[in-house]
Amino acid sequence: MTPIRKTLFGVLRNIIFWSVALILVFSGVMFAVVSFHTLRAQHENNMTLVARTTAYATEAAVMFDDRLTANEILAEIAQREHLCGIAILDASNVMFAHAEGACDGAADRFASFLAGAISFEEKTSVPVGRDGQQLGTVELWGDNSVFVSFLRRALFVFVFCLILAVVAARMSARWMEQRFAAELAALAGMARAARLEGNFTRRLPAFEIAEFNSLGQDFNALLGEIQARNAELQLRQSQLEIVNNTLSRMAMCDALTGLANRACFSEHLEKAIEKARAAGTRVGLLYIDNDHFKDINDNYGHAAGDALLVNVGHRLGGAVRDSDLVARLGGDEFAILLAPVGGEDDLRHVANKVLAAMARKLRLGEQAIDIEVGVSIGMALYPEMASDGEALLRAADHAMYRAKRLGRGRACLYDPSVDATLEDA
Repeated sequence: MTPIRKTLFGVLRNIIFWSVALILVFSGVMFAVVSFHTLRAQHENNMTLVARTTAYATEAAVMFDDRLTANEILAEIAQREHLCGIAILDASNVMFAHAEGACDGAADRFASFLAGAISFEEKTSVPVGRDGQQLGTVELWGDNSVFVSFLRRALFVFVFCLILAVVAARMSARWMEQRFAAELAALAGMARAARLEGNFTRRLPAFEIAEFNSLGQDFNALLGEIQARNAELQLRQSQLEIVNNTLSRMAMCDALTGLANRACFSEHLEKAIEKARAAGTRVGLLYIDNDHFKDINDNYGHAAGDALLVNVGHRLGGAVRDSDLVARLGGDEFAILLAPVGGEDDLRHVANKVLAAMARKLRLGEQAIDIEVGVSIGMALYPEMASDGEALLRAADHAMYRAKRLGRGRACLYDPSVDATLEDA
């Protein structure tokens, strides 16, 4: 099973979201702690000030045991200061006077719980005295609904900030995607083209982001090296192909005349026989030998003999079709492969053209002499005179020897009865 891999944008999106969320949570907690501390200090100072004002205002009533006046003063203060409750205890800690304020019970209970949770002093006590003598104690309970209001606002702000964080994270991720995606897509596209298409000529542009730009430049340098190596390999391959083609031509061509050699001729002969056997057609073969070639070598030198062979090859090529094959079998022996051929009349026609081409004398430039260019030709036809290529070549060779015995400078068609008699003789 292929593991599910995380995407870069997904990782960046999570990092941004949690980073923003943690920052907001931490900031919110720190803000709440500082705010609660400040609010508590202000509330305690205010309650202490109210308690001292109450003690000063009720000092005479407590001294003269005027409970009615004390209750009136406490009721007025409780209403004015929005207190939940206020009381005066005498020196014996007995209730002397008290007044109840208007507090929200639910809010007050929640605020009381919150005050206890944060070690907030819910009750404030101040002594009532005169001339250093303590006459009683003022106790008051403040309205803690301000804490409930503060908490509600804080929660609202916190939730609102979280929503803003999510929106900001998504916008940041989209911004990064728009900014990074094009550069990453260019890198990925370049790597894909190099891997699948083998295209190493493309180059990445300069990127805005330094890391991507550095990676792109390294990638361009790598592509350049690969392209140079490929060009070098292609050059070597082309050179090897040229060398192989040259060696192949040398292996299949006669070095002196440039014609096909015996190996090339044998290969083409076998292919022509197979094709003729399958198509039901004929193959013709002319076996050609130069007359008095040994005398020319002995009288005029091997250079003259080579010049004669080159000239004979050129004349043979001009006497046949482009589809026919002219080959030098070795020494002064040549062969012409006619495929396809109509019959014996076509063989005689080509042989007469060859004899006519050899009628002109060859002038040797260095010696300034003219020599006769004579040839004897043996002709054979497949499948009438042979069953395969080797037999066809042997039949044409026998016919060529019969042409020499009959006086040279002529062409003879293979005759099994006559050529077999000559061979036995």
